Formats: sequence, C-alpha cells, structure tokens
Amino acid sequence: MGRLVTIVVAVASCLLIWKSGAINTVLPQQATSSPSLDAGPVISKSGDAMQTLKSVHLSLTGTLVLGGIAGVRITGSGDLVYPHKENLSLQLQVPAANNQTAIVAMNERIESGHEYLQIPSQGPAWKDVTGDSKGQIAPGMDPIANLEFARAFRASQDLGDMTMDRIAVHHFALAVDPAKYVEQLKADPANGVTAEDEALLGNAGIEVEVWISASDLYIHQMKIDVSTSQFTWSVTYHFSDFVKGGGPTSA
Repeated sequence: MGRLVTIVVAVASCLLIWKSGAINTVLPQQATSSPSLDAGPVISKSGDAMQTLKSVHLSLTGTLVLGGIAGVRITGSGDLVYPHKENLSLQLQVPAANNQTAIVAMNERIESGHEYLQIPSQGPAWKDVTGDSKGQIAPGMDPIANLEFARAFRASQDLGDMTMDRIAVHHFALAVDPAKYVEQLKADPANGVTAEDEALLGNAGIEVEVWISASDLYIHQMKIDVSTSQFTWSVTYHFSDFVKGGGPTSA
C-alpha cells in the first residue's frame, strides 16, 4: 500500500498543472475549407460558448510514467456544473508485482471554492484538500479550469475537420508556452503553486489538442500531454451531454 500512496501523491503533483481556468480560450470555427485556421480567435469564442452552459458530462482516460513506473492508468467520469461545481469518480490502475494490477478508487468534488477528496478504501469521510498540492489526489484535477491550457499556446497547427459524436468538429494542435502557463497559475492564488512546482513546470513540454464543434463551438474533446524530468503524463477529456442555460453567475 505504501507504493500505491507514493504513486497517488505523484499523480497529485502532476495533476496540479491542470489547475488554471482555461475556459476562455478556444477558437471560433471558420469555414472548414480554409487550409489553415487561426486558432486564437476560434479558441476565444469557444471558451465563451462553454461558459454559457449550465452543465456538461465528462469522461477522462490517460496514462502516466511516474518514478520510473510505466503503465499507470487513470480513468474517470463525472459532471461539471457552471460556473464551478464538479463531481468526479476516478480510478488509478498501478502495475504491481507478479503481473498484477493494484487499483485505487477515489472521488473528488469541487464546490464553493473548495476541493474535497474521498478514498472509499480508507473510509467514507471526505477530506478538504483545497490548496494541498501534495494531497493524495490533486486539487488541480479541475476540468473546468483545465481548459485554460489553451490560452497559453505559443504555436498552433490546424489539423482539419472530422466527425465526433456524429457532428462536425475542427481539430487543433497547440504547443503550450510553459513559462506563460506558470505565470497564469501564479496569477491565481487558489492554485497554490510552490517554487518546486514552478521550477518543474517551467521546463515542461506541454502539448494540447482540442476538438471544437463547427456548429456551436463547444469543446468536445481535449488531450493534454505533459513531460517533465519527474513524470510523463497524457490525459484525454471527452465532453458530452451539453446542457444550455448557465453562465458565469448561474451557480
């Protein structure tokens, strides 16, 4: 169990980088026949569209390499209620001895500016982990805020049109400027970025892909790849069940 706790703590540290508030930066869809759309305007309008929602469902899946241990998987799902309520159920699958897999389940909720964690195997109690970047699950596991990654991009590539969830979406690849991203994190005291976090993330390689609906500008999928000297992390968020009627003051 000690090894599992170490892995979960490491996951908490790497998931901290999600904590930024990115919804205001995903571009507006222009004519899909254009060979190269400017991602900046599209991302900005998409962020505005997402903020008009009342709620959206989320699923996530990813892989981690932590402390030299490869093949750690994270999966989860939950619901986001704007402007900032979240309920997530998460699961870590950690390679163990004799080709076995150890599983750690946890639940997280965010409301009223606080983040709470529950690990069912340790009991029914919820722990307030607000601002605790060394907790067993990152307070930075914040999908609403994570969309802020897009705002820190320094270069973009138009990957064209495709169909997702039976609708037309436009696909962009973004190279994130780690220094700019760290500055965004530091600008929000709630992120609790330490000097150690800043040093690690300042040299990180961060790549983001977004899939944006051509009809309503909602983000249907977002993939984040992060590589540092201490971990490698790749997570994909998929958004569905968009419910209209929210906005910045709806909750």
